[in-house]
This record gives sequence, C-alpha cells and structure tokens, in this order.
Amino acid sequence: MVFIGGAIGSMLRYLIHEITVGAYEYPSSELIALSVVNLFGSYLLGLTARHPHFGSPQRRALFGTGLAGGFTTMSALTIFVDSEGLSPEIAAMLFAGVFCYAIGWHQGRRAQKKREAKNG
Repeated sequence: MVFIGGAIGSMLRYLIHEITVGAYEYPSSELIALSVVNLFGSYLLGLTARHPHFGSPQRRALFGTGLAGGFTTMSALTIFVDSEGLSPEIAAMLFAGVFCYAIGWHQGRRAQKKREAKNG
C-alpha cells in the first residue's frame, strides 16, 4: 500500500510541478510547486494521523505514509535552499507546513470525537 500511495503521490507532485513551470518562471515556479505540495501534504499527513476513516493500517499506509510521503518533497526543498539560500519565503513555508499538519490533525480529531459520540 505504501508503494502504491507513494507512486500516486509522486505523480501528482510531478503534475503540479509541470503546471507551475509552464505558468511561472524559475525560481517562482519551484517555490510555488514546493509550497503547494508540502503544505497540502502536511495537511493530509495530519489528517490521516487522527481521522477515523484512516484508522486501518492499510489506509494509513496508502494515504499517510505513501501518498502524503510521496507527494511532499523534503529533498527538493533541500536542493532549492542549497541553490537559492534560505529565504523568508522558505522559512514561512516550513512554519506553515507545521501549521497545516496541525489543522489536519485537529480536523481528524474532531471527526474521531464525533464518531465516538455517535457510537456511544
């Protein structure tokens, strides 16, 4: 399941990269693509950590470890920082990634509490 999710996440990341490269010039295109995949991937990872829909090990492996892990790209971020330097935009994206994870985690926790209250 991790492999399948990772393959899907990697393909989606590549698609977003290609769309932004076609619409913006370097380095803006790289920064936009990195921001989109890392922020959305952080949110998805936080959501899969607590949401009851992702409670089974297979779903967590597919969507959390696989999809979110393959979609986000810390290695590309590292290369970008190495070539362009640590800019305020990159620092803001790193902090925003933690914030996006927290939002997903809290949404998943709320869904879990609703399910527990409903079931009783």
